[in-house]
Amino acid sequence: MHLRGKSALVTGASSGIGRACATTLAEHGVRLVLTGRRRAALEETARSAGEGEIIEADLEDPESLSQLCDRVLSGRGALDILILNAGVGTYGPSYSTDPEFARRLLALNLLAPIEIIRRLLPIMPRGGTVVTVSSIAGMVPVPGLGVYSASKHALNAYADILRMETRRRGIRVMNVCPGPVDTEFKKNLLGRSRQPPNLGQRFSISAEDCAKAIHRGLQKNKRTVVIPRINWTAVAAQRLFPGTLHRLIARMAPSDDTI
Repeated sequence: MHLRGKSALVTGASSGIGRACATTLAEHGVRLVLTGRRRAALEETARSAGEGEIIEADLEDPESLSQLCDRVLSGRGALDILILNAGVGTYGPSYSTDPEFARRLLALNLLAPIEIIRRLLPIMPRGGTVVTVSSIAGMVPVPGLGVYSASKHALNAYADILRMETRRRGIRVMNVCPGPVDTEFKKNLLGRSRQPPNLGQRFSISAEDCAKAIHRGLQKNKRTVVIPRINWTAVAAQRLFPGTLHRLIARMAPSDDTI
C-alpha cells in the first residue's frame, strides 16, 4: 500500500502505540485524524507527528462515539486507513471480574471498533485498510486477563470475518497482535490495585517498534502481524499442543488473594 497522501483515523492516539503510529504515519506523508479522551495529550501527539486533526472522544460512551463518527463523516469524502487501537485491561481471576469493569472493557475493546467500522466503512475506498490492534492474548489465553483476552479473541474473529466480507469491495483488514509493549497499559488498568506480573517482559517491545511493524504491514498488505515474531511459537503451540501449553501457562494464574 502506498501511504503518501492517504488519510488515517487513529483511535487511542493520546499515548503509547497510538501516538507512535501517528508519528510513523505522518513521517510517510499520511494525513491524520487523532482521537482519544485527553485533549492535552492529543495535542502533544499532533505536535510530535507534525500534523493532525484532533477529535476528543470517549469511546466507552455511545453518544461520544457517535459524535466522533459524525465529525469524521462530515469532514472528509474518504478515509483510507482506520487504526483501531484504543483499549484497556483489567487483572485478576476471571470469575471475580467486577461487572462494571467487564462492561467498560468490552465497550472499548470490542463494541467501539465494531461501531466505528459500521459507521465509517462506507467512506473507505478500494485499497483502504482497517487495522485492528489486538494482542497476543487474543491468540493465546493468559490467566488473570480473562475478560481482556476474551475481548481480543472476539476482535480477532471479527477481523477475520470482516476481511472475508469486504474482499469484493477491495477493503483490506490487518490484525495486529503484539506481545508486551512498553506503554502505560499497566498504569491504566481498571482496578489499578490488581497488577499483573511481568509476563514475557524479556520479549517486550517499544511502542515505536510496534508502530514500525504496523507500517510495514500496511506496506506489504499483511493479514496478521504478530510481534515480536517469537510469539508465533506460542501461537503454534496453542494450535498444535493446547493441553500442554495450558498446563504450563496455568502456573501463572492469579490466586484469590490478588483481589
